[in-house]
Amino acid sequence: MPPTIAQQKGLAFAPTPFAIISFFSSSYVIYYLICKERHKLKRLYHRLVLAMNFALLLLSFVSAWSPFAVPEGTPNFVGASGTINTCTAQGFISVMLTMTVATYYGSLSLQAFMGIKHNFKEEKYQWIEFPVHGVAWCIPAALSTIVVVTENFNPEGGGCAIAKAPQGCEADPDVPCQRGKDIDMVLYIVGFGMVFLYFIFPPSIVTAIYCWIKKIQKKVEGSRGMQQIREHARKQMIRSIANQISLYLFSFWFTFVPRMISFVYRILTGNIIYELLIFANCIFALQGFIMAMVYFTLQRLGTPKVECGPSSSAGLRREITVHDIRSSVAERKAKVGSEETDDRRESYIFNIFDGAPDEDSPWARYIVQDDDYSDNADTPNEGETLPNDNIE
Repeated sequence: MPPTIAQQKGLAFAPTPFAIISFFSSSYVIYYLICKERHKLKRLYHRLVLAMNFALLLLSFVSAWSPFAVPEGTPNFVGASGTINTCTAQGFISVMLTMTVATYYGSLSLQAFMGIKHNFKEEKYQWIEFPVHGVAWCIPAALSTIVVVTENFNPEGGGCAIAKAPQGCEADPDVPCQRGKDIDMVLYIVGFGMVFLYFIFPPSIVTAIYCWIKKIQKKVEGSRGMQQIREHARKQMIRSIANQISLYLFSFWFTFVPRMISFVYRILTGNIIYELLIFANCIFALQGFIMAMVYFTLQRLGTPKVECGPSSSAGLRREITVHDIRSSVAERKAKVGSEETDDRRESYIFNIFDGAPDEDSPWARYIVQDDDYSDNADTPNEGETLPNDNIE
């Protein structure tokens, strides 16, 4: 059943304001990284985010004018005022950049895993940057070029996508298809690639990160000295890591799942729920804004507050700073009996996707197994109590 006039208007124009919001959101992230926080680009994580937002910027722009790219006179398409060439161009850019953005977003989990595995020493894993850029741009461009050559970018949904023309001709033997050759293998590759990038690769990598840290955290029993402090810090990291992983995955899925549900329903029943398709197109057009919110929210979630302040002889709990950890046992003994009232709050960053804790952060000290912080150096003598840390 063809869409009503109201449904045609919804398909054509409902996603436009969301695409505009995404356009400005991606623009701000680019401005933020290039102009305001350029030093962040020394880290692989932020360079990947920057490249992804350039792709999102163009994708949002194309989404905003997609209904006008449909060839003029195409039935059931409000706003159609383009040509076959504009339709092909819009479909090419949209499909290619959809795969590019998914590749970059999935690669963030890979570099997070590599960063934690190599104790945040980027020189050991920064080699993945150029392969990521190559895969993100070259493979989608090659697949989209095949679709162009076979004339398979045609009016579909609210704009132009992979489909044959006229619309629905492949399902109706009485209507011959004028454009679009059979490219089932390419469609299978594109379909499996999108499922892999959304539902297989990122969840597998971030689950491996979580399980790896969780496994190490269990070693806290029986640990002594500095090793015990490191293990306790890992335990405190679990909650922050779980929150970051949840935000990363569910926001990623949220932009794609509505479209997938609409597509699966159409394959199974042969019908289209136009209201669901309109909603799916709006959410997909909003992904630039969603990705920007994820980027800035991850920075906040990755900045746990560490209460630091010495205790008094009245029995208050003594909390340590990084410098307390690095001080000698004798210095800590001298402080135990003193009465001090100095209290302060410091912020340390541990963003699993950034992979770069503050140099003076306790996270770096607890994860990096170096000789400067050995158990022997910080193991208490008999009867001595190590300072307690309080990490919120």
